[in-house]
Amino acid sequence: MLNWRNNSIMLGRENGLSLLEIMVSFSILVLVFIALAQSFPLALTINKTSENATKASYLAQAKLEELNSLGYEGIGLGQIEAKHRLADNPADYLYYFQRQADVSYVDGNLQASAADTGLKKITVTIFYTNALSKTEKSYNTITLISQW
Repeated sequence: MLNWRNNSIMLGRENGLSLLEIMVSFSILVLVFIALAQSFPLALTINKTSENATKASYLAQAKLEELNSLGYEGIGLGQIEAKHRLADNPADYLYYFQRQADVSYVDGNLQASAADTGLKKITVTIFYTNALSKTEKSYNTITLISQW
């Protein structure tokens, strides 16, 4: 075949792609697509794990606010809320969260104290299942409340 642009002869080569080149290109595209498709479930699982941690922090903060509103005298000592599910219905998202609340006296150095020093430590723990590892995780929030 004579190429009129540069007056050279092209031997056995036509313009365009061969079937083999198209098949190789298509195979590469399929492999890339499969790799991307496999990353989506992992991304969704990581997102769910992060969502559960955020919900746990909100639930702990809500309980702390509830206890703080009772005032120093209104909050008892010891385990004031045993570990329990926050909802009975499995359709409710709170069903997968459990909460425990403990109150103790502390001294000025934040060490446990048997006597009333005018300072109480409130610990709220939220338990939930990590979507990625399927293990129980916990989120602790601690605050102090003063008698004065």
